[in-house]
Amino acid sequence: MSSSLAPQSEDLFPGPGTPAPGKVGIFHVTVEPTGDTFPVRPGEPILTAGRRAGVCLPFECGWGSCGTCKATVVSGEVESLFPAAPSIDPRDERRRHVITCQSTTATDVTLRVTRLGPFAERPTSDHVARLVDRSELGPDICSFTFDLGGHAEFRPGQYAILELAPDLRRCYSMDGLPGQEVTFVAKRYEGKAGSNALHRLEVGAELPIALPFGDMWLRDDDADAILVAGGTGVAPMLSLLRHIAGQRRTHPVTVLYGANTREELVCLDELAEAVAALPLGELVPVVQRPDPSWTGRSGFATAPLKEMATPEHRYYLAGPPPMVDAVMAVLRDTGVPLDRIHYDRFG
Repeated sequence: MSSSLAPQSEDLFPGPGTPAPGKVGIFHVTVEPTGDTFPVRPGEPILTAGRRAGVCLPFECGWGSCGTCKATVVSGEVESLFPAAPSIDPRDERRRHVITCQSTTATDVTLRVTRLGPFAERPTSDHVARLVDRSELGPDICSFTFDLGGHAEFRPGQYAILELAPDLRRCYSMDGLPGQEVTFVAKRYEGKAGSNALHRLEVGAELPIALPFGDMWLRDDDADAILVAGGTGVAPMLSLLRHIAGQRRTHPVTVLYGANTREELVCLDELAEAVAALPLGELVPVVQRPDPSWTGRSGFATAPLKEMATPEHRYYLAGPPPMVDAVMAVLRDTGVPLDRIHYDRFG
């Protein structure tokens, strides 16, 4: 199973501009067993500092969920930027384990890691991006297109981390293919600093963007695929579908796209166009609260999923936690092996 627990549009973790208590000046990290050394700026995540210096430490999600970036502190002291990170285990402090994506240096530090990159599946790079277009898609839902100033590689289905302020970082999935421009689909949540900061951006605004992160991408086989999108989870599904069409794959692909209302089924026309480009594509939109003019499926996307799911399909999921959890329950009851499920779970 692959997963990315990306806090898209939610206020779940701080950013690299948050200084550690009492921290001044620049400290250095030395990596065992290679001996690589690099500086860490005040409040900067060790993972980010390593990437900037060309030292690719292990990672996957980039924000503290997966634990892939855990390293052992051999000497020195670090400060946590996100003490509530889901991947932190109560035993980590005793074992001197830290997650480098959400830790910064408090002294010079020596770390022991299991391996170093670069990693082909995540050629992560840092950009100062400029907002070149924003479009209203639905109630409090917009698309945001950024020019990265240079080509960026990623696998369709992955996501970027946007630094919306010095201490405010959020994750959003790309809806297209690799290139110089990337587009995100995001909902504004009342009272949430991250989504409100993004929606306040005006065309021409610049901000740091790092990409790609995550482990949800198209696996290289001919298994029949079911893609399930909830709300703004449509973005990575558009990216996956465009990639599938470009590869001229001929296996059946079914897309379930659910939202609360018809107005929140944003990008439905784009999704239909992408599905129509597939030889054996099918789109099933589902609305939880339909209006009288709605002629499609109503209720939850899990209802049609129960009718079509088999252990042999490969599954790609993106949406809010309740939707992903409900879909995972259906797949578990169907007997789907975990290694055939790939998902992004976000708010």
